[in-house]
Formats: sequence, structure tokens, C-alpha cells
Amino acid sequence: MDARSRLLYWMLEASRGGPTRRRIIRALHESPSNMHQLAVSLNLDYKTVQGHVETLAENGIVYRMKDGYGAVYFISPEFEGNDYMKKALGSGEDGND
Repeated sequence: MDARSRLLYWMLEASRGGPTRRRIIRALHESPSNMHQLAVSLNLDYKTVQGHVETLAENGIVYRMKDGYGAVYFISPEFEGNDYMKKALGSGEDGND
């Protein structure tokens, strides 16, 4: 398993926030969004989304086009083609498909 796959495994599977981060990744894969849009579409508290998105951004899994209010987040190109990312995006809500 390469370093990016290990990071994704840790962020999406092995940590307590993994299921929520997986939902965020799937939502961003479908449509790049800002934090408010993510919170509404995933029916999550804004602060919850903010914390998870910041963790994903700190680890280079997502990035934003600009700083400040309304910043739109995308999946980082370095991770888009990753086999583990493809698996995470293609599996069901609980990741057990």
C-alpha cells in the first residue's frame, strides 16, 4: 500500500471520524462545494463539517480555490486517481459493499 492509500485508509477507515469524512469526500466528488453547502446537503452541523474539511485539507486530500468565506473545496488531484480513493467513492455509505 502506498503512502497516499495509507493516509486515506487512516482518514476514512481507521479513525473515529472516518464515516463522516467519507460522506464529505463523496459529496465533493459529486459537486465541489463550500462548507455551508456541505453541511446542508449532508444534514450535518456546520462546525462538524468545518472540522472534518479542515482535517482533510491539512492532509492534502482536499483543497480550496480561495481563502475566506464561501471557499469552494475540491478533491486534490493527487488523490483523484488513487485506487483507494476510487474504492472509497464507489462503495456504499458504510464502506462495506
